[in-house]
Amino acid sequence: MKYSRYLLLFACLVGGALAHGTVITPVEKSASPATQDPVKNTTPAITPRGADGKPLPDITRELTLDDCIQLALANSPKAVAAQLQLQNAEVNLNLAKAEFLPTASVGASQGYTVQKVGSSPRTDHGDTNVYAQASLSISGVTDIARNIKTQKLVVEQGKLNLESVKNDLIRTVKKNYYALLSASRAVEIRTKSRDLYKDQYERAEAYYKLGLRPKVDVTTAEVNLNNEELSLIRAKNLVKTASADLANSLGITVPDVLKVADISSFDKFTKTFDEAVQTAYSNRPDVESARTDVRISQIKLNQAKAGFFPTFSFSAGYTKSGDDFYLDNEDTKLLAAVEWPIFNAFKTYNGVKQAKISLENTLNDNRSLLNNVFLEVQSAYIKMQEAAESIPIAELNVEKAKENLDLAQGRYNEGIGDVIELKDAEVAYTDAELSLLTSRYDYASAVADLNQAMGTN
Repeated sequence: MKYSRYLLLFACLVGGALAHGTVITPVEKSASPATQDPVKNTTPAITPRGADGKPLPDITRELTLDDCIQLALANSPKAVAAQLQLQNAEVNLNLAKAEFLPTASVGASQGYTVQKVGSSPRTDHGDTNVYAQASLSISGVTDIARNIKTQKLVVEQGKLNLESVKNDLIRTVKKNYYALLSASRAVEIRTKSRDLYKDQYERAEAYYKLGLRPKVDVTTAEVNLNNEELSLIRAKNLVKTASADLANSLGITVPDVLKVADISSFDKFTKTFDEAVQTAYSNRPDVESARTDVRISQIKLNQAKAGFFPTFSFSAGYTKSGDDFYLDNEDTKLLAAVEWPIFNAFKTYNGVKQAKISLENTLNDNRSLLNNVFLEVQSAYIKMQEAAESIPIAELNVEKAKENLDLAQGRYNEGIGDVIELKDAEVAYTDAELSLLTSRYDYASAVADLNQAMGTN
């Protein structure tokens, strides 16, 4: 009752304070977040991280090609999936090795029984049991050993698959990076061409006002300017598309166009075709993975043949147990057994036949892969040579087209040439610059394809 009066008094005080608008703040407690200084209560910025937990580069700044490659390797879903597949293969290898390891366990139990039968007096009984045991059971030692060997090869394949995914990812990033650079450079060329047409329109209009040129020159120049404006709009849209493709290959989504650093020159490919093919045969991860497939198929064939031979098994166990926490009882078991198959409805025979067919199919797939590798290298090498040979010609075309444009502008300014001649020269110069641009980035893209085909990205 005494404490009830105190509680009632406290409630009245609180109610009165609330009724008068008084805010009761607990002593020595921090203020709520809403009342804190907004400057001091700023939330720290969250650093973007990739699938591997490492910080990602700042995508708002200018990205180099190496930045993009590292970002893709750390963040691309394809690379993450290949890494998870490798981790799963390593876990399966550990599970296979566990077949050779013993198991151990301890336990305890407490039971209590109350019993009454007929007119007999009620009885109760309590039981306390504890035990500790260790056991080892191995059945089919050779099968376990083959399974471990197979899982090791699967882990190797997982590593090779990860390398293959990385090579393909690097190739894709390079091609998309070059495509974005090419599209950005095309915008510059189109902008310069637009400025030429704008200057031509202003000159034609000025000459018309002076009575030196007919009205048709002004109209033609205006049409040319508008057409180039449309070409410039399409070129800018291509930049946005190329940026979206690059961002997708990096495993990121960005609403704005990525800023990438320009590449002034590209490394020249110096290997011969035969050297490129031999490099691909010895260095490509999928070729090595195909060879591993052959080894796995051979192990499975040996495992199928083992069905004709006896199997051995071994088990051992040791247990200590007792009542009332006294481990007085001991139990030791050892068992070795051999079993020889007599007849299993031709399952072993057909299993061996099936394993041989699987091995032949794997060998055939391996030969097919080598043919495809040769074709990939050959196609990429031809494209690389074509681009390399076209660059000097494209450079010469730009030089000659610029000379022709300067002559046409001079003739038009002097009143000798007409607007059609000037337009043709301007179109030829723009096309020559775009052709040179395409040749250079086609060469870089072909080298990226060739390096990926050789497994050297």
